[in-house]
Formats: sequence, C-alpha cells, structure tokens
Amino acid sequence: MSGSPSPPLSIVEVIDEERIVPRGTAQVNWFVRQNDAWVHVSAFPGARSERLEAGAGTVWQSRTEIELPRGARLMRVESRPSGYPRESPLEYLTRGAPKSRKVRRNYYLVGRSGDLIASPDGSQ
Repeated sequence: MSGSPSPPLSIVEVIDEERIVPRGTAQVNWFVRQNDAWVHVSAFPGARSERLEAGAGTVWQSRTEIELPRGARLMRVESRPSGYPRESPLEYLTRGAPKSRKVRRNYYLVGRSGDLIASPDGSQ
C-alpha cells in the first residue's frame, strides 16, 4: 500500500514569555494545531522546553522546540492590559487593578526551511 510521502519535518523554536508593561504584564503563548484543536506547544508530542533566565522587565521566558511538517499551523496569542484613561491614584486604588485585557492572535504556517510564514487566519 503506497500513500503520499509525509512532508519533511523542520525544527521550530518559539518563546513563551511574560513581561512587565504599563498597567500590568503582557503574555505571549504559542499553540500548534493538532487535529481539530489548538494545543500549547509544550504539550505537543516530542516538544522540548526549557526555562530561560529572565532579564530586566521580564517575569519569565520559556523556549520550546518542536518538530513539525511543512504547512503545520501555529498560533501566537498575545495578551496585555487594556488601556484605561488617566485617573488619580485614589481612583486607581479604589477601583483596583484592571481586569480586562486585549488579546491578539496571529497565525503562521511552517515554511520550507522551518521558517514561520504569516497566515491571515487559522483556517489554512
């Protein structure tokens, strides 16, 4: 029984992190498409993750390497505090820390040499 050959695998490296920004922290997390679900890269079979030394302004960083076939889909999710109008320190203290966050998703495909190519959405 002969099927079509599997596309060659490429090693893809991504960085998850949390860093200090005005009004809180920003987080970046990477996900890979597996069947019908988005799975965090560190949970993907065969993933190799390591914690990196956090520099100034960084809460934590983690590097993950995964082997993926050409055309595999990845999603980068960035979450940061929503902007609030300027207010007095007393107003800030009585209102508490901002709860709402802006979330931005960017989608990528694994290219020929393992590079990530921007994709308009996660459906391709």
